[in-house]
Amino acid sequence: MARQLNGFAEAIPAPAITLPVFKLPPLDDDAETKEAAAKVAERRVIRAGLDAWQAIGKAASFDSWKTIGAALSVGKRLALRATGANDTSSRHYIKWFSRWLAENGFGTMKPQTRSWAIALHENAAAITAWRDSLPTGRGRRPPINPQSCVKGWQRSQAKQSGERHIMQDWKREAVAAWQKFVSCVATLPPDQAAPLWAMVHQTRIADAA
Repeated sequence: MARQLNGFAEAIPAPAITLPVFKLPPLDDDAETKEAAAKVAERRVIRAGLDAWQAIGKAASFDSWKTIGAALSVGKRLALRATGANDTSSRHYIKWFSRWLAENGFGTMKPQTRSWAIALHENAAAITAWRDSLPTGRGRRPPINPQSCVKGWQRSQAKQSGERHIMQDWKREAVAAWQKFVSCVATLPPDQAAPLWAMVHQTRIADAA
């Protein structure tokens, strides 16, 4: 390229070229390694779930349904993250999740079965403890399919909640009765109140024995 000259036939210096400076964040090898490991772990969960689903007609078990639920929960989590949906009723979530199911081999599963399997996984620890507490023998076996497991556990929770509510009612009644007793005795003359307090004292001694 020809150089420009000034009036004295001297070369005019070329203007300095300033290159842009990019401030890139430092590489985080540990974070990248953890992210890659997490993706591999997800794929293994999905693969195990697919294997269990494909064999469900021949080898159905409580553990196999938990494995299936774990795989479906990965898809649910990815769908919520990708769509930014707040719940599973979002149209975008349903469309994204349906595509994920088809791509990962779960496209033939009924939506109701899918929902029960996910619920089983999300409450696996509590449902497993409830299931292990069920009586066995004489032909009785704990439930296997996710709907029966989740519904049975929910009924047990409702029963326990009702029992706790009844206990609270009785406690409230007892406190109210005691307060009324104390208030009434306080209005009596000492000679009439003394036998009543003696009865309370005797009752406490009898209960302690």
